[in-house]
Amino acid sequence: MIHSVLLANLALISATPAPSVSAFSAAVDTDAASGLKVIVLKYDDAKDPTRSLAARVLPEAGANLFSLKIGDDELMPQPDKLADLKQNKTGTPILFPTPNRVRDASFTWERKTFSFPASSGKNFIHGLVRTRPWSFDPPTATETAATVTTFIDWNAEQPDFARFPIKHRLAVTFTLGKQGVRITYNVDNRDSTRLPFGFALHPYFRIPADRNDVFVRIPVAQRMEAVDKLPTAKLVAVAGSPFDLREPVSLDKLDLDDVYFGLTPSALPAFEWRSQGIRMTLGASKEFTHLVIYTPPGKPFFCMENQTSSTDAHNLFAQGHKKEAHLLVAEPGKSAAGFVDWKISRTKK
Repeated sequence: MIHSVLLANLALISATPAPSVSAFSAAVDTDAASGLKVIVLKYDDAKDPTRSLAARVLPEAGANLFSLKIGDDELMPQPDKLADLKQNKTGTPILFPTPNRVRDASFTWERKTFSFPASSGKNFIHGLVRTRPWSFDPPTATETAATVTTFIDWNAEQPDFARFPIKHRLAVTFTLGKQGVRITYNVDNRDSTRLPFGFALHPYFRIPADRNDVFVRIPVAQRMEAVDKLPTAKLVAVAGSPFDLREPVSLDKLDLDDVYFGLTPSALPAFEWRSQGIRMTLGASKEFTHLVIYTPPGKPFFCMENQTSSTDAHNLFAQGHKKEAHLLVAEPGKSAAGFVDWKISRTKK
């Protein structure tokens, strides 16, 4: 009888599933030196740690995704101290509502002129939100992802509100999955005025060794002609030129700061660290039609910047170049959204 009870108990124990342990985690850390809060999203691959992923976001420096790792390989140059991220010289600054440069630091929209401080010669550069402190919801983790939503409320409490006086909330959600990170924006127009905008990410990717070990690809047939780094709206074929990146080209052959046009969800820009066997594709939703590539010689980084619009989009739109500008508009009381999807893979350990 005792033997039968023991067997029954053992059968019950063996039939009871072990508690599941999620491979994903999400936490809020505090940087000891600066006191800044850091959102940490992780995926731990128990079978192959070299394919584990981790992302770190600093809300108080413009919701900057400043660290992205696969295994022990960091994809982004790291600041000497986190407080330096407020200068936006590394990580992933968020460019909104004006990606990159604005000619003469002003534009006109529906008979109203918007003026900005000149910060790149006589031009304005990189938008209004990248150095501002953002808020965030508590990060969460499930069986399939780790997520945090960051946001900034653009209203009279913002120091630069008078320069772009349209009330709205910009929310950016970072979702880490098994294959990479999805970055979703949502512009919620809380005003009675139409909100014209472009949204872009400006990631600084690390060059881990020689420039000739990093290959980039942008599978589109056109770029935007530019004078003094400002597009003229003329689209130029890349075929037969040094700008042709439809097949992978190593960084040692490139010195670019150019806008490429014609991206679609099926045309995936990418880069490779060939010696490490690491590849990233920079896919995006249909809203992202442009990409800026910046490859300054002698620097330990390069940039591939998904943009929903052209550089200087508001002025190009006002000149009638609607297709080339691809300026987006959030109607009063409505929202507009899109996403960038960075897929990271490792072809060898």
